[in-house]
Amino acid sequence: MTLHHFIGSNIELPIGSFGRNPTYKPLSEVELKGVNLDKHLKKNNGSNLIKVYETEEDASGIDVFDLDTGYEPIRNKFTKPFVYEVQGYLHANNTSGQRKSIKTLFNYIDEHLIEEDFIEIYSCWDGHEEKEKEESKDVVINLSTFQFGKHLKLKDINHLCETFFLEDKQYVLIKK
Repeated sequence: MTLHHFIGSNIELPIGSFGRNPTYKPLSEVELKGVNLDKHLKKNNGSNLIKVYETEEDASGIDVFDLDTGYEPIRNKFTKPFVYEVQGYLHANNTSGQRKSIKTLFNYIDEHLIEEDFIEIYSCWDGHEEKEKEESKDVVINLSTFQFGKHLKLKDINHLCETFFLEDKQYVLIKK
């Protein structure tokens, strides 16, 4: 199963890919163990550039999409009118790549969050969009003060990314 993440806002948010750091190389220069590129080289005459990620961290980031019609029931978890799906490694913070995805999400939110407003996040397993959220997992994060919930004051965004990850049926309210 897939854990899906959704984000709600009062304003339209930009869609696309954020935080990744690819380099571009000709396919003929890419070496992949156990993969025969001959048919791809013939098809592309060996000259087309492809995205290459040198490290897990370079490949990590988020993708923001318009909400697919199949996920419309998720709208009832939000108070905000604009709801999007967010993809990325946001369900754990064990590796530098996972922490970078979480940091990219918070930088994206911080960039688009208007003072005195908030953005909402909700996560759930695929097919569980209509199930009730688990209120015990609700959390509020203040990006201005790095207050995480009622009892945890964090140093900075890096500390937040080492502490935070998204869970099934979790609602997160992020404010400035």
